[in-house]
Amino acid sequence: MENDDLIQIGTAEYKRLATAMVMAGFATFSLLYSVQPLLPEFSTTFGISPENSSLAVSLATGPMAIGILAAGWLSDRIGRRTLMIYSLISAALFGTMAAIAPTWESLLLLRCLSGIALAGVPAVAMTYIAEEVEPATIGPAMGLYIAGSAFGGMIGRL
Repeated sequence: MENDDLIQIGTAEYKRLATAMVMAGFATFSLLYSVQPLLPEFSTTFGISPENSSLAVSLATGPMAIGILAAGWLSDRIGRRTLMIYSLISAALFGTMAAIAPTWESLLLLRCLSGIALAGVPAVAMTYIAEEVEPATIGPAMGLYIAGSAFGGMIGRL
């Protein structure tokens, strides 16, 4: 992209990008940690120990960390924006299916798939910002993504 084509702060394009990045960060980490308040309920409902109930969080965060390695490669093939969109849609679908999972094992499988799907956002969000906005605007735009991520992680845990 030429510098003339880069998004500048204060424009409508920047406001859309900033809103999208805040919401992408928020959605990623709220989906990732949304089961944390449910861990005691999982123990009761599925008859498992509290330690085992924590797998609902771990089996999403671990695969997400591993998925980040492949997501960068995939974003070079299909595009960063496309990958982030499909990642969030897939994770939301897996999360919805996990809410009605009939067994502990099926819930864990869906949490694992959700973690893999979510990897597409943190893997490429900052690169996407760096490629789309003018250099002086990169810092504030990345700050908004990080703020959305932190807020999403906090809200997900509540």
